[in-house]
Amino acid sequence: MKSKKITLKELAKILKVSVSTVSKALNDSYEISEATKKKVKTAAIKYNYSPNLLAQGLKTKRTKILGVIIPDMRAPFFIRVLRGIEKEASLQGYHILTCFSNESFAKEKATLDMLSQGNVDGIIMALCKESQEQGKFEHVNELISKGIPVTLFDRIDDRINCDKVVINDFESTYNATKVLINAGARNVLFISPISTTSIGKDRFRGYAHALSERPNLSERVLHIEEYKDFSSDLEQILEAENVDAIIAANELTGISAVNIASRLGRKVPEEISIIGFTNGLLSMNSNPPLTTISQHGKDIGRVATSKLIKRINNEKLEYATTVIETTLIKRGTTRN
Repeated sequence: MKSKKITLKELAKILKVSVSTVSKALNDSYEISEATKKKVKTAAIKYNYSPNLLAQGLKTKRTKILGVIIPDMRAPFFIRVLRGIEKEASLQGYHILTCFSNESFAKEKATLDMLSQGNVDGIIMALCKESQEQGKFEHVNELISKGIPVTLFDRIDDRINCDKVVINDFESTYNATKVLINAGARNVLFISPISTTSIGKDRFRGYAHALSERPNLSERVLHIEEYKDFSSDLEQILEAENVDAIIAANELTGISAVNIASRLGRKVPEEISIIGFTNGLLSMNSNPPLTTISQHGKDIGRVATSKLIKRINNEKLEYATTVIETTLIKRGTTRN
């Protein structure tokens, strides 16, 4: 049976030090020696002490909770980012409250309204599709104007003045397209279910720019509006045109393209090469395994969390955008 929790005052009495010393030691204050910190933390575990977060929040006006808003709970990329956020937050003594906008502007706005009621110290978020499609960002800017720090990742907009963490979507897709062209591809199809988002636009621009450098190559694009129509749409293109390579703007689309091409009897990668985004478990275990542009989602989450906590502790810092480098991971859907 677990022992009864003790108070900060009781822990200080056991250690024969002041309450202030115990508090500072538990919060890694520079004023306390490493030996004392170790002694206090060991005793806290032994005597089952844990801080009263509600009381701390009332005293410091901090909740030690970070709000996180994810556009799509099904996307492997966002799950990887969330893992990075949770790990870094935990290391820095924070908890996270995770919400999902489901690509809806109305839900994103309602969620921000809820989180702004003193529930969190700051917010990490990727903008939903509808916000970017409609160019509606007032709800985010209003939050920032109230003094609630926001860090955007992945899907961002220059009209929001805050810290941001992104990859270079243009450069990543440009380089991946060049890999296909240099391997002999001449009819490269670009497939995207995120055409109206900032990242979708940048990925298309990277693809288009790589093709523009070769005067004999032209763009072939499939914009996905409804996934239920995707399979038949892609089948029609592959049967009517001599597509020999595909760039998919996300992981699910890339894996689906592999399956559809194989079903039509197209050999992957001998007859058609395919590259997608996100280095998730699905990519690793598709047949054949999907060549992907790894966005290093955990690193994005870790950096976004670190930036937000620094902002919480020093609101006068200059806003900055951090770019995380991507890696092309070659697997079984591209020729060597």
